[in-house]
Amino acid sequence: MLLYTKELVAPRPKFRPGLQRFERPSLRTKYGTMLRESFARSTIHGLQNAVEETHLWQRYFWLIIVVLATSGFLGMYSILEYRHREQVLVSVVATTQFPVFSIEFPAVAVCPWNRVNWLRASTAAERFLSSKADREVRETFRQLLIGMEQLNFNNLQSLGKLSQLNFSSLMHLSLTKLANYLAYRCDELFVPDSCIFDETTYDCCQLFVAEHTSKGQCLVFNSLISEESRKKRVVNEFYPYKISTAGEGSGLQFMLRLNNSFFRSDTKVPFSMNLMIKEPRQWAQTEVYHLYSNTENFVSIDPLVIETSKNTIKMHPSKRKCYFENERNPYYSYSESALPYNRGNCIFFCLQMSLLDHCKCTMPLFLPPIEGTRECGVLDIQCLYRQTEVLGYVKSIGQEKYINDSRRGQLCRCPDSCNKQQYNMLLNVRRLELTNTSGEERIRTEVYFGQRVITKIETKLQYTFTDWLAGLGGILGLYVGASVLSFFELAYVLGKLLWSLLKDGYAKITLKLNRVDNQF
Repeated sequence: MLLYTKELVAPRPKFRPGLQRFERPSLRTKYGTMLRESFARSTIHGLQNAVEETHLWQRYFWLIIVVLATSGFLGMYSILEYRHREQVLVSVVATTQFPVFSIEFPAVAVCPWNRVNWLRASTAAERFLSSKADREVRETFRQLLIGMEQLNFNNLQSLGKLSQLNFSSLMHLSLTKLANYLAYRCDELFVPDSCIFDETTYDCCQLFVAEHTSKGQCLVFNSLISEESRKKRVVNEFYPYKISTAGEGSGLQFMLRLNNSFFRSDTKVPFSMNLMIKEPRQWAQTEVYHLYSNTENFVSIDPLVIETSKNTIKMHPSKRKCYFENERNPYYSYSESALPYNRGNCIFFCLQMSLLDHCKCTMPLFLPPIEGTRECGVLDIQCLYRQTEVLGYVKSIGQEKYINDSRRGQLCRCPDSCNKQQYNMLLNVRRLELTNTSGEERIRTEVYFGQRVITKIETKLQYTFTDWLAGLGGILGLYVGASVLSFFELAYVLGKLLWSLLKDGYAKITLKLNRVDNQF
């Protein structure tokens, strides 16, 4: 029989009479235990060590590590958010193998230097002057025709002599109708059967139509500006034309001829042409090539397709610095069907509005027409000449920061189109070996694509939402080792804590109400 000392015997608890009361743990202890149990299984690195380590200094060590890592994450997140909010645009080469048949062949405009066919000068006097016009009026009309020989919107200074004449007797004369009547017809300029496109021979007058540009009335191929050219698209779904080949002999070929009877005997304007290469939906192009008599001209075109990604459509056009097709420039009132928006069309419309503001009239002969406005007549020549400095020079927004330019000029708020084609051209000229026996001066021209594949450049946001999300995931994993599941876990713990707080608060309020009821 074993005997145990008093020290080895467990002391018996001393109970007070009545029911035993067990103290509830405090709310702080309850919620602390809940958080420790939840974070002990958390996927966020460091939190497990901060709650499971046995020594207090180890817990504080890991807690400091977690706080520093979270601070680093927040710092990097602010940088990431700033770069995304800044909306920086970048232009990258999307492809260098974009097929040339995917774009339209450019519009080609032929504009004679001398714009008056003097064979129709006499009939023009009968058509536009009164039968009672005296000799002085007829001489004034002749001086007007001489002044119109080289008149174009880029050469308004040639109106200097005309501005000194008295045109009161011709005040009802329409300059547009007169210029259209005196302009060269297709059959008067082109050598018959000389027009070839895509290795197929055409009647030149089927390819080229009369159309107004900044150079006056020109003969234009593959355009959509005039009413006659737009009718071609109705009957031909492949208009404007496209082409799949490149190199000499593959594009547009034509030959022009000189008939000396078309010129004034004492004229100083030679037989030469302006060649304008523009987009089919563009009113005109300021840069032109000069084609001289008895020359063979080869124009090689290397198009550059520039497109803007749709992920920039939420940006304001002033920040994007371009307009999409469905956006409207407040300074450009033409509809998309009448004259689509691009920088060139906007600039010429801006000049037309400037002309309307200064001279209270418009010039549909050179600029896009505006319905409901008065056409400039011969009495407005003095005003046109005075505004040469304004209308002859277009200023760009912001150029005053870099250029000390005292010229007046016209400021046009015309950003680029978001989707456009840019033509890089190279002109080669050589002497034309004449084979005809008539001795006529001629100009032969070829316009073609230099390569069958072209470069396409895409402008897009440097940091999209996808990039932002990828960057967020990267810094989350790097600094706190978290993932999407970690956020759900954190939301679950916070939801569970909130539910416990609400439940305990409700129980406490119910208990107080029961005590109040029991007192009464």
